[in-house]
Amino acid sequence: MNKSVTQSDITLLNTLATCANMSADEVFKDFKLMADKKILENHKYEIYYSESEKSWRTYLPDDTKPNNRRPVKRKSKENLEKEIVRFYIEKQKNENRENITLETLYAEWLLYKRDYTSVKAKTIQEYVSEWNRFFKDTALSQMKIGDIKPITLIRFFREVTKERKYTHKRISNARSVLNGIMSYAIEEEILSHNPVSDVNFKQFTYKPVEIQTDNVFSHEDTQKLLNYLKCIIEPYSLAIQLSFYLFIRIGETKAIRWEDIDYSKRTVYLHRQVTCERTLNDDLSFSKREVKVVNQMKGNTSHGFRKQFLTDEALKILQKAKELNPNGIYVFEPDGEIMTTDSFNRRLKKYCKEAGVPYHSSHKIRFYNASTAFDGNNLTTLSYLMGHSETATTLHYLRNVNKRDNDMLAFQKLGISS
Repeated sequence: MNKSVTQSDITLLNTLATCANMSADEVFKDFKLMADKKILENHKYEIYYSESEKSWRTYLPDDTKPNNRRPVKRKSKENLEKEIVRFYIEKQKNENRENITLETLYAEWLLYKRDYTSVKAKTIQEYVSEWNRFFKDTALSQMKIGDIKPITLIRFFREVTKERKYTHKRISNARSVLNGIMSYAIEEEILSHNPVSDVNFKQFTYKPVEIQTDNVFSHEDTQKLLNYLKCIIEPYSLAIQLSFYLFIRIGETKAIRWEDIDYSKRTVYLHRQVTCERTLNDDLSFSKREVKVVNQMKGNTSHGFRKQFLTDEALKILQKAKELNPNGIYVFEPDGEIMTTDSFNRRLKKYCKEAGVPYHSSHKIRFYNASTAFDGNNLTTLSYLMGHSETATTLHYLRNVNKRDNDMLAFQKLGISS
């Protein structure tokens, strides 16, 4: 079917096809014949046969030529008519593309990202969230793409950031969506230059980010929680315990299979994850959540695939899991099903309350592990174990888990004379 047909056109064609007991392609073919006939009827230049040139001739509009027209000829009338139809369809398409708004192109870009790129469903959800937060129903969204200049964007983001409501990261996410749409406009030959690239985002004011040192499990609370969980033999308890002994993401924990464990080398190979996704529909709504196991790691896959060493404590946890689920495929299968992150966190919150320790989400377990293992010299090793492609990402995970007063330690030598 013709790619220039819109989604609403396809929906209409399918409805008509059902009513007429025909295929959508048959209906489309009939509509195309009618449209082609209408184009030829509206063509203002004569179509005639030239005996001297032995070809069929006519003119097509062209503002760059004398009399604003250019001659065109073909050996057969059929081919000439096809060229006429092609010209006017392309002309109409170009005129429509020139007038396309940011909002319309955004919708088109989303479907393009879904169908022709490897972007994950979760990322598309994030695109939609950022669009709704910053651009939906704004004057910018209704502007023609060609009318959006760097100064337009500077004024837009200056207004958005003037009250310091958003962090630099949040605005960067909004910028990424806008940049993606504009890059797509270049690919579609609607634009020749991306105006986002001409905007210096350092000029805007952002919400300060408070450095969090305590928003993570402490060493004392971790020991208290693990001691409480030792006597609770069920999948969630065991999964929570194992997470404290590995540099692992929650999606990776849920995806561990027994075949991934090498007892002789005391390692577990992390090479898949469980995701919970909602797929973008053609009408830009989202499907119901689907739990999927994918052989694709978060972030840079070349760094995501990695092996982890199993301590004595980790091996004991796996032994209990095996006794609990001897015939399972996955290590942790509550009620024979794959865990979800929500259910994992609900159970973690329940156990934290029962153990009398502050609750932090499963993601904060990674913060605790990275902070506990960091000795000041092993950042590169930690980055590998965490599955990070850059050490800067790992630095974000380092927290003061032992609650030491580092500020006071820094002041102790001040004023001491030699």
